Amino acid sequence: MPERTPLDLDDVSRCPLGHRCESCGAERDDLVVTTALLGPLGVACLTLCPRCAESDTAPPVSLPTASRLVMQHAGHLGITADDMAAALNDEGNAR
Repeated sequence: MPERTPLDLDDVSRCPLGHRCESCGAERDDLVVTTALLGPLGVACLTLCPRCAESDTAPPVSLPTASRLVMQHAGHLGITADDMAAALNDEGNAR
């Protein structure tokens, strides 16, 4: 069975930049799109200000919101939830 090509779950090249920080709500000119592991659900892309982006803590989000964010990021990557789960499994505890 051929090996899968590793997926870069941290690729944000196709993720949209929001208008405010998704953690603290600040509206700034220097927002960035970054990724965060939202527990066992998967990886989500988030628009964050520099201060929040440097934090090692993901913004607090409800379970339904976390699920939505993970699925949106999977869509930006052009993959399914199963693809993301397999990629996370391949990475093991490296994240």
